[in-house]
Amino acid sequence: MGSGVPVDGDETESPVECPGHDVLDELNHAFSDPNSHKYKHAQHHNKFGTIQNVAHNYKDLIKAYEAAGVAVSGGWVVYLRKLGTAGTQGPQNIYDIAQARHDALIQGVAMSTTVHVPKRGGHVHVHRPSGSASGSITIDSPFPLP
Repeated sequence: MGSGVPVDGDETESPVECPGHDVLDELNHAFSDPNSHKYKHAQHHNKFGTIQNVAHNYKDLIKAYEAAGVAVSGGWVVYLRKLGTAGTQGPQNIYDIAQARHDALIQGVAMSTTVHVPKRGGHVHVHRPSGSASGSITIDSPFPLP
């Protein structure tokens, strides 16, 4: 279920465009139902908690998605690289996604993924239930990236 795009080398700008809806569909299919086979597989292969807030952590996020059984397209690799290397915020964006996925998988709660038009550089927003309420976690990523 690899992307077919190298994650360990220096990637150059890919001609592959990621329109986004296919990625959102894949993420929401994998993580929206804690009772589904795909979600259970992701829980048993959860590598998201190992991702650190360091440069080039987008490579580890890609590997975590693949371990969880989520297909990562070439265009998505390009998007995650851009998101993860966007100024000083890049590694934090990736870390925030990874921690939200890890926490939700540990808690066994649904996740949804949405996008927003970026303002002021584009930051990932994680929406968690307030207080001790259990419920879904939403990961809201900037798209498209400049």
